[in-house]
Amino acid sequence: MKKTVSVLISLLLGFAACQEQPAPNPVTQTLSEGWSLNSDTLNLNLEVTVPSVVQTDLYDAGLIPHPYLGTVEHDLLWVSRHPWHYATHFDLNQEMRGKERIDLIFEGIDTYATVRLNGEKILTTDNMFRSWTLPVTLRDTGNVLEVDFKSYDSVQNALYAQANPKYPERYAVSRKAAYQHGWDWAPKYKNVGLWKPVKLVGWSKARIASASILTDKITKGQSDMRLTMWVLSASEGPQPVTLQLLCDDATLKEVELVLDGAESRIEVPFALHDPKLWWPNGMGEQHLYRFELRLKQGDKVLDGRSLTSGVKTFEMIDEPDSIGRAFYFKVNGVKMYAKGANYIPQDNFTSWMRRSSDSTLLADAKEAHFNMLRVWGGGIYPFDYFFDLCDSLGLLVWQDFMFAGTLYPYDSAFLNNVEAEACEQITRLALHPSLALWCGNNEVSEGYYNWGWQQSMGWSEADDKAMKAGYDKLFGDLLAKVVAEYDGTRPYWPSSPSKGWGRPESLTQGDVHYWGVWWGEMPYEAYRDKVGRFNSEYGYQAYPDISTLQRLDPNAELSKDSELIAAHQKHARGTRQIDDFICRYYPYPTEFEDYVYMSQLSQAYGIGIAIEAHRTAKPDNMGTLYWQLNDSWPVVSWSSIDYYDNKKALQYHLKTLFAPVLLSLDTKGDAVYVTSDLRRNMEAKLKVSVRDFTGNTLFEKEMPVTLTENQNKKLPIDRFVSRWKGYGKRKGYVKLELSEGDSIVAERYCYMAFPKDLKLPEAHSTMKITTGNGPTTIEVSFDVFAKDVQLYCLSGDGRFSDNFFDLEPGTTKRITFVPKDKDTQPVFGIRCLNDFCKKSPKIPYSTCKKLP
Repeated sequence: MKKTVSVLISLLLGFAACQEQPAPNPVTQTLSEGWSLNSDTLNLNLEVTVPSVVQTDLYDAGLIPHPYLGTVEHDLLWVSRHPWHYATHFDLNQEMRGKERIDLIFEGIDTYATVRLNGEKILTTDNMFRSWTLPVTLRDTGNVLEVDFKSYDSVQNALYAQANPKYPERYAVSRKAAYQHGWDWAPKYKNVGLWKPVKLVGWSKARIASASILTDKITKGQSDMRLTMWVLSASEGPQPVTLQLLCDDATLKEVELVLDGAESRIEVPFALHDPKLWWPNGMGEQHLYRFELRLKQGDKVLDGRSLTSGVKTFEMIDEPDSIGRAFYFKVNGVKMYAKGANYIPQDNFTSWMRRSSDSTLLADAKEAHFNMLRVWGGGIYPFDYFFDLCDSLGLLVWQDFMFAGTLYPYDSAFLNNVEAEACEQITRLALHPSLALWCGNNEVSEGYYNWGWQQSMGWSEADDKAMKAGYDKLFGDLLAKVVAEYDGTRPYWPSSPSKGWGRPESLTQGDVHYWGVWWGEMPYEAYRDKVGRFNSEYGYQAYPDISTLQRLDPNAELSKDSELIAAHQKHARGTRQIDDFICRYYPYPTEFEDYVYMSQLSQAYGIGIAIEAHRTAKPDNMGTLYWQLNDSWPVVSWSSIDYYDNKKALQYHLKTLFAPVLLSLDTKGDAVYVTSDLRRNMEAKLKVSVRDFTGNTLFEKEMPVTLTENQNKKLPIDRFVSRWKGYGKRKGYVKLELSEGDSIVAERYCYMAFPKDLKLPEAHSTMKITTGNGPTTIEVSFDVFAKDVQLYCLSGDGRFSDNFFDLEPGTTKRITFVPKDKDTQPVFGIRCLNDFCKKSPKIPYSTCKKLP
């Protein structure tokens, strides 16, 4: 009997403890389910989940066709012309009740909306790049939250009508992603909706609103660090708290603080001894520390936060030199040659953006030896997961603020809106070691000085002066001040490029967007003469993979001039320019699939010339970021990876072009460049061989090479090449090999004629295919030298480990293929440039523009 009573008492005490235990602080209740979506002007009522974009919800409900397929774009532009209404009913979670304060948080509203809670208007919004936090009073049950979106087009048109003088682009008046208004690679799908999560946060006493770990300085054996955080207080008067900072479970610092007011900014300096540094890809490891924050009052933990960050310093050097002004970066005190591309939003609809897509894309970038991406200013500030991935992969991020291609308003309301946006984004992203620098805008300065806005917009002298003063206020003063105040460890660059590509000084100082080849229609060889100090944009178009084009309409007959392809080519001269350069450099194909192949070879060839010119100009040139890495929908564009993650020829070639050591043959054939980005010295051996396409070695030479850390070296080979020229530069190739001991460090095949002029013999391939539980293995060999070998799968999509490669006779190359559909037996095809050298016409370039 005693035992039974004892057990009963224990149970009752345990129950009482459960009843008395307070809810954790803070608590979060997501408001993602149970939303209705309708429009007063349309007869529809949908149940949707937040995050939500109206266009994709309409597609999911079967009310509109897929926005990317066929030729439907112009039929779907009506969505942004209509008002839309979101509503949800919710009860408070039990643990939320009784909290001193409840915050309603909208992480992103796109764009013009009015928010009502239980019938009361509580918020109006006008910026998709901001979050909105409001303290609210809620009922335990039966709360109603409504968000009314105005017609986006109507609001924008009204704002633009009020503008005097007029801005070059209508989207200037709206804080919304510029690319959604249409670009030369994007459709005009202006998203509408609650594009980021909506949630309630309940708390008592205090909570941490945001926190960052920053590296101020690295000295021998120590890094000086700084914790920056914003803390909210529920008390109107001073409130004492204790802050604990831990790193990898060890306490680093404990400080007593007094919170005075509703919001307090707190900075806590600390040091890490013998820190492991975070390095970009190719320069070292990406060590990340795990920090824990605990905000306490007595023994009670009011809030906590886990942070992952790295120890890294980043410097932008912009200083006079013998050429003009040097422009380069240092990471942890070490000069870095930047290699990478421009990144655009991964989708035209934010609701279709996924971490998995960026994970694949950024892994491809790392594999191709990227160390930097430029986030272009006409898109969106990427999600947190993008930076998490870049942190882990060693990809530095040049981050533009979201301004592109037009001047912007400069009234106090607009500037205050932008300041709030910039403060939030800097505070959110400063934690990430991958974040390298902040840039004010994309091509706004260039547009002002070089695009003739003064004339095309009809500005008076006073208008022009006011516009320039507004530009300086926004990009020269405001954003520079906010970066310094809320980060202070990263440089700010007002505009990219610093000078337009038509001005001579664009090649002697700052960064340059060199578009003389695409926009100016200069030949690829112009890249060799137009090498800037840092080339942050340049590019050429190619078609996406044939499977991507076939998805647009499986029943369509594809051709470069078809209506379907035209709907997915957003540049007015794009089709003709791709055609021109195929004519200039390659045999002209007769079948559309071969045409797609040739367009990709042309792009890879041209961008290869540019990258080689940039890297062999080191240290005068210290960065090359081509346009562009990815696509936001299936389109003919400058990307190296298409919308469905298919790599174009360029992406495969980048593994050589961006390799830590690049071998290049001088255009005259009388020297070899050995360009190293390695952080070590090398004692190596260079072998230079001239071979014909049937496998005979005609000449060969070896020479020792001594390279210091991060060196670019030119080695003359005069007498050797004079014999090569006597043989005939169209009949063979030069093979360059650099070795250390028994290891090949770098290898390259080089040519002294345009691809279409090479005397490539007919090639016969042998393929051995092995399938099993894992990836399919393909072993390929040829009887003669095969150039630009492409493997393709006839039975479904998948990814090849390598492609678009050159292969010497008698050499076997092993490729793996991972199908997307693992239940399908893969069937492969193969083509190479040799196949076209006799059967395809070689059209003189002078007649290219006369082609139908």
